[in-house]
Amino acid sequence: MRTDDLIGQLSANLEPVKRGAIGRLLLATVAIGMIGSAVVMLGMLGLRHDFSSAMMSFGMWTKLAYTLAIAVFAFFLLERAGRPGADMSKPALLMALPLLYIVLLAIVQLSAPGADKHGLMMGHSSQVCAPLVLLTALPTLVATFWVLRRLAPTRLTSAGAIAGLFAGGAGAFVYSFHCTEGAAPFIAIWYTLGIAVTAALGALLGRHFLRW
Repeated sequence: MRTDDLIGQLSANLEPVKRGAIGRLLLATVAIGMIGSAVVMLGMLGLRHDFSSAMMSFGMWTKLAYTLAIAVFAFFLLERAGRPGADMSKPALLMALPLLYIVLLAIVQLSAPGADKHGLMMGHSSQVCAPLVLLTALPTLVATFWVLRRLAPTRLTSAGAIAGLFAGGAGAFVYSFHCTEGAAPFIAIWYTLGIAVTAALGALLGRHFLRW
């Protein structure tokens, strides 16, 4: 059989993917991953002891807004990473917005008269923050890799990094409900580090586990 005939037979009965199918698959899968991250946080770390009052604080909402924005923008990148040739420039540019927000807020807090710069940057949990963000993000990272393998990523390292970026943002969002830190400099340094480490892990694993 000639190659052209074989290709014709294989493609004869193909049906177009329903509009939005990839987005729905991603949403369902990452929702399961985030539930796993929440189980890890609750089972191994637990909610912060002052959860009710913390939900009224500016620091808590700063963490939630920052990490959720990263996760949302990374989700748009993730959806495009699974489609060969998709344009990822706009979501990538949007990723700068939450980073700019937290850096500017950190500068404002550090510049305040009498600010305890060391305390604002280091808090009391700087040594464990990034590792715990990574730990919390792992179930979401696994789920995200699983769904990417069902799609068609062509830039494996980049796709893995994006999966890690999304998982890191989602994991940091979930971890926020345990962490008692609320200073913008702390969030800018240690939360960002945890997200970056998760993205680096995703990039490292992507080249091996996203082959198709």
